[in-house]
Amino acid sequence: MNFDTIKLKQVNVDRVRHALRQSETCTKNSLAQETGLSVASCGNILSELLERGEVQEVALASSTGGRPSRRFAYNARHALVLVIYLRLEGSMKTIYSAVVDLRGEVLDESFAEVAEIDVDSIVGQAKLWAARYEQVESVSVGVPGVVNEGLIEGCDVESLNGVALASHLNEMLDCPVTVENDVNATALGFYHQRTNLQPESLVYIYFPEDGIAGAGIVVNGRVIRGRNRFAGEVSYMPLSIARHDQAQAQQTIDRFARFASEMVLSTDCLLNPESIVLAGQWLRDEHKDAIQRAVSSSSLPNHVPELHFECDIHASYLAGLTFSGLQQLSCGIQIIKI
Repeated sequence: MNFDTIKLKQVNVDRVRHALRQSETCTKNSLAQETGLSVASCGNILSELLERGEVQEVALASSTGGRPSRRFAYNARHALVLVIYLRLEGSMKTIYSAVVDLRGEVLDESFAEVAEIDVDSIVGQAKLWAARYEQVESVSVGVPGVVNEGLIEGCDVESLNGVALASHLNEMLDCPVTVENDVNATALGFYHQRTNLQPESLVYIYFPEDGIAGAGIVVNGRVIRGRNRFAGEVSYMPLSIARHDQAQAQQTIDRFARFASEMVLSTDCLLNPESIVLAGQWLRDEHKDAIQRAVSSSSLPNHVPELHFECDIHASYLAGLTFSGLQQLSCGIQIIKI
């Protein structure tokens, strides 16, 4: 890819946006210091953002002498992101919807328990929220399945298998739509919520109640999806408990801990991530202790994986889908520090 001047300009606009989102107000000089761009470049970008209504000029900055500096604030509600995720937890089927501003603040949300989840119920929620909030310019959807070449595969919601959900919603709402695997989104959200403690690499393994585990892999802030989006399908690993028996294994602490620790150890041998996160709303302290013991007893000294536990995936799931939705409103180029 030729990194031409247009792409460079888009990257610089995103850098200014990011700096504005992190502060209540900024001046051209403070933006230049934060982004590393020249004051002139920041001024030109601010002029464009002001014209679009994405930035607002506020009261002049105080001055110790001379002309006071112009001060700018980001208009986080210039555009909105609609987040929708589907969740199966035991016998409960939920469609969660939220409208999020450009700083990631949730403005409105709902948890709808439904008898069945299908395309019509998802479309119905999307239409409802898009009509209520006309500023929605991006949609981010999470599903419990693989998303490969735009088609949903291996989904726990069987009616969605083979459905091009992103294309369907895009045509209906006329805005960019991304559909992401649930655990990939959750892993990404877990990563981005830890602003000052972001691990170089992490694997997030989610055990839904009475369901099949899945994992999300994040390296340097990017989700590793694999050749055909199959990375993270840890339930297909050749473990001591076959895939079709793994949900039932949750009923016995020792049995569950054995195959969960096998997932952890296999993952650690292959990827050796900085952090491994295990999540499940139903996990009790007894499960966690049993997994820790099983992992420690089978690991080499000084090579025991660092385990973290997260009770509910909701906050991380929402954060990951929000990040993906915001990415659609940016240039799509991510700068990674190495």
